[in-house]
Amino acid sequence: MNKQKIVISGVNMVEGGIFTILHNVLQELSEYNKNKDIQVIALVHDASKFNFPNIQLVEIPKSKKSWLYRFYYEYFYFKKLSKKLQPDVWFSLHDTTPRVIAKKQFVYCHHPTTFFKPTWKDWKFDYKIGVFSLLYDNLFKLNITKNHTVFVQQHWIKEIFEKRFKITNVKVAIPQFVEEITSEKIELDKNKIHFFYPSFPKSFKNIEYIFEALKLLPETVINQCEFHITGLKNNNSKYVNYLNTKYDSIAVNRLKLLNRNTMLKYYNSIDCLIFPSKIETWGLPISEAKAHHKNMLLANLPYAKEACGAYENVSFFNLENPKELADMISEIVAKKHVFQGNKTTHDTSEDLHSWKELFHYILND
Repeated sequence: MNKQKIVISGVNMVEGGIFTILHNVLQELSEYNKNKDIQVIALVHDASKFNFPNIQLVEIPKSKKSWLYRFYYEYFYFKKLSKKLQPDVWFSLHDTTPRVIAKKQFVYCHHPTTFFKPTWKDWKFDYKIGVFSLLYDNLFKLNITKNHTVFVQQHWIKEIFEKRFKITNVKVAIPQFVEEITSEKIELDKNKIHFFYPSFPKSFKNIEYIFEALKLLPETVINQCEFHITGLKNNNSKYVNYLNTKYDSIAVNRLKLLNRNTMLKYYNSIDCLIFPSKIETWGLPISEAKAHHKNMLLANLPYAKEACGAYENVSFFNLENPKELADMISEIVAKKHVFQGNKTTHDTSEDLHSWKELFHYILND
């Protein structure tokens, strides 16, 4: 009997959160495949970054060289490759549905900018965000009906996909979150209340909203707080230079991007997460702060409420009004803030809650 063959395509996932997704998928699939008769072939940009048993790696190093290469692989080369490999399942991990020949085809959509309307600042500081917001809608749409199932991370995205692309085969696959807790701490001033925004400094992360709120705080409140924001040190991007120039007089702890261990120490040490990002397909810091049982002040947006789930110590602020955040900070300092709390409003019984559940679904459904 021939082995069931699955191709995992992650050729565009080379750094940051999307690389973490690819790494986690291959790690979990390698474990899942220990006692099963499955042949797994993974298409990756750089095979040297992976070393998992039970997985055959195919390196495609030119995949990130330019968009022309990306289009060529997705819509021309992969069809020829699929004829050669003859897979039972082709699973694309990076949003687009390639032209391939397979018994079943799946796609995992997690790029947020298709739901984002960029402002002139977004175009100014990172034109790719603007281009992606225009381009990705068409890329998502291309060949999307060829899929057995389209996976997304949250229910509000599922609803948009069903309406926008006129499809009914969308399934929520909640990102698998492994709680990591450390007993170690960062040494912070014990006489102050510490607020934390762990962010990769892109314009849609909306860091300036925090600065605008801080401008509204009275000095008596400022003196009792410390604000820690990652990505503002040792970074010469246009957006960071703009923030550090415009708000140079506002005292915040400008941190470099933190490694995982240091990040966990901060979560263990701070008092409250602030998360004003304009768009996310999940919002991992929300899950991480919740795992550490921290207070949270979040953007009043669907992604934040869904990522937060059922939780008492959370309040939501509107992004049009920095005074809302300023008032919440003042109330927390005065020990008068009453957290709004949040409830899970979606039926999650049909969702997939782990990569293992997802693999079982695509290989056995």
